[in-house]
Amino acid sequence: MHGHHPTVITTSDHDRLQGMMCTMIGARTPFASLLRHKLGSAVVMLPTDIGPDVVTAGRRVRFKLDGDRSEEQVVTWEPQVPGEDESLSLWVPRGLALLGLSIGQSISYTTSTQQTELVEIECVFSDDDAWLLPGPLGESADSRDAEPAVSEHQAADSTLHT
Repeated sequence: MHGHHPTVITTSDHDRLQGMMCTMIGARTPFASLLRHKLGSAVVMLPTDIGPDVVTAGRRVRFKLDGDRSEEQVVTWEPQVPGEDESLSLWVPRGLALLGLSIGQSISYTTSTQQTELVEIECVFSDDDAWLLPGPLGESADSRDAEPAVSEHQAADSTLHT
């Protein structure tokens, strides 16, 4: 697994991850390994203390898969619905992998089909914009005016690739 940075998560997300881990005690699956990694590297914070550029449950995020194509979804605790592209469940490896990352960070993980994927965070939309349904790459009529979060290093460079 690639990505040796802390996982910044809310207190409620941490509680849910711990509950999830209790159901997987002794499991040797790639998902259980990713979950152990997330909990082991967790920096737990109050939701109000987490910056707008960090992926948390309920936030819309644009990410790049394997350095190739971009996708945009809302990270959620709801179970993943097959064929549903607007949300990404934290109960699937990709959703869990995104949790706690910030703009510019990446992580590789093993999928449920034993493939390795690399995801990189491109943009995190603020909580105020999380309710908007993303269209192609987030370009719905309502979300075009949404302000994405900008990390400190991007603000310093005055560049944001959207």
